Amino acid sequence: MPPFSIVEEVCLFARDYINVKSFRTSLRKQKIRQAYEIITGKKIIISCSTCYVEALLEITNKIKMATRKGYELKRGVLLQAFGDASKACTNDTLTDELAEWYLKYYPEKAIYFSKIPVPVQPASVPPPQVKVEPPKIDWVGESARVMSDVFKPPVVEKPIVKKPKRTAKNKR
Repeated sequence: MPPFSIVEEVCLFARDYINVKSFRTSLRKQKIRQAYEIITGKKIIISCSTCYVEALLEITNKIKMATRKGYELKRGVLLQAFGDASKACTNDTLTDELAEWYLKYYPEKAIYFSKIPVPVQPASVPPPQVKVEPPKIDWVGESARVMSDVFKPPVVEKPIVKKPKRTAKNKR
């Protein structure tokens, strides 16, 4: 597995850094400063611990805006697949793979999408037209007998129905 870039690593630990104070180490603060400088081109102004939290929020927001998604849901839509909680998603958690899964298995949910990308066909030379000739069949001799066997109606046997034995319980 290739190592993460500093920005990716910061995005991975951002939620824990914001919510859990024990995650606020000097090494992570240094990585936040580096990622902030890479993303914005400015140095972070360090006056308090909330400056790092604000920097994290700015980093994650710019990363989300930079990644383009092909699919978008309409405002306020929550997609759910019956019996599979892992497929529940909103516009924030929607991935292209998940959107394609929904459209493949639930095409009627396309009405909930505000943006569906048009598949791009690569510009290429069309395949050459191949002329296919129908096969020649020898209707004389053995092949005619085989073909006549093919068109015979199937033989259907009557099902055997067993009648229940009469006992004292079911006698009338």
